[in-house]
Amino acid sequence: MIFVYILLFAVSLLFYIQYEGAFSFYLFCFVASYPIIFGSLMLYVKIKLKVSFERREQSVPKASGCAVNIIIDNPTLIPIPNCDIVIKYKTEFSDKAEKLTIHTPVFPHNSQILTVKFAYNHYGMLSLELAKVKIFDMLRIIRVRVKGNKGGVLRNTRLVVFPGYIPLESAIKDYSDLGLESENYSKSKKGDDPSEIFNIREYSEGDKISRIHWKLSAKQSELIVKDYSLPITNAVLLVPDLSHIEDNDTLLFRFDAVIDAISAISMRLAENEVTHTLLFPSDDPDGFRKYIIGDIESYSFAMKSLITSCFGSRIRSSCQLISEITQGAPKYAHLILCTTSLNDDERSQLVDSQYAYRYTAIVASDETGPGYTEDQFEYLPLPAGSIQETLDYIAI
Repeated sequence: MIFVYILLFAVSLLFYIQYEGAFSFYLFCFVASYPIIFGSLMLYVKIKLKVSFERREQSVPKASGCAVNIIIDNPTLIPIPNCDIVIKYKTEFSDKAEKLTIHTPVFPHNSQILTVKFAYNHYGMLSLELAKVKIFDMLRIIRVRVKGNKGGVLRNTRLVVFPGYIPLESAIKDYSDLGLESENYSKSKKGDDPSEIFNIREYSEGDKISRIHWKLSAKQSELIVKDYSLPITNAVLLVPDLSHIEDNDTLLFRFDAVIDAISAISMRLAENEVTHTLLFPSDDPDGFRKYIIGDIESYSFAMKSLITSCFGSRIRSSCQLISEITQGAPKYAHLILCTTSLNDDERSQLVDSQYAYRYTAIVASDETGPGYTEDQFEYLPLPAGSIQETLDYIAI
């Protein structure tokens, strides 16, 4: 647009030379002083203007798309007719950053929120950066870049694409008769485990004499009894395997199916207050991450950790991890593996580990068969588009 200004300047100068008078003089002065006047205004706005993301991190359900809010704060009385905001964004499955340019006016003495939507159809994490912010005058002749090194300016953020709710009606088995050890106890119900005390209260008719707390009763004017704790059997182990994922559309959709399956089963258990464990490989010092899930809050925390660290969890097979950490005795009643591929070696590593009493391998693939059951191992293909129907088939 600088050429447009040069043309205007030349025309106003010729007009002033050819036609003497106040109008031609004022017109030439206005055109000549335009860069000085509006350049000074743009520099002043540059100092005051702040453009930042609203939050450092945001979780968005996959079905709703990816949306992020940008706050544009202009405390001056000078309107900006043209503002260009360049956003760089990339996923953890790609090293190539994409760019998105937004054109918007900026109102004077106003703090406005601009909602930007991104088309990303897979689970994972989007990293976003405010790469450039430029403001222009009304003719787009003067261009000033707004720097981001200001107090209160958030130049980077990330969007965590989170699973939506998939309602299941899968049967939940009772594994209490297997005698699995438990280190967790109910916070709301009492039981018969004398190793932990749930509550201390006054004696009431019908209480067992063996539960009287004699030392404490001796210090009180009445009998005090102990209520024992109820062990929570942590019988189900959920294990996602992302080691076969590559950066192509076909396998990324299978990756989504793995996350859908894990989250749907975990939500089904959490809704029924069934304590279970999520285990997956990671680049942590221990080589894995383990989360005990007993309610919706712990479910959300564990799923977010899985999604934000899923790139690091592709470093090795989960079956190999299970074979390495096993202690030679079943620790879980049911191990559910969700993966995109399962070969014979991985199946052997899983079953030979003796980490559980039964194993279910849910494999996201193009297969449409019913699967098979062999001894304590069950193979279940998970075709795209039929996640709910397939998972309703299994007994957790």
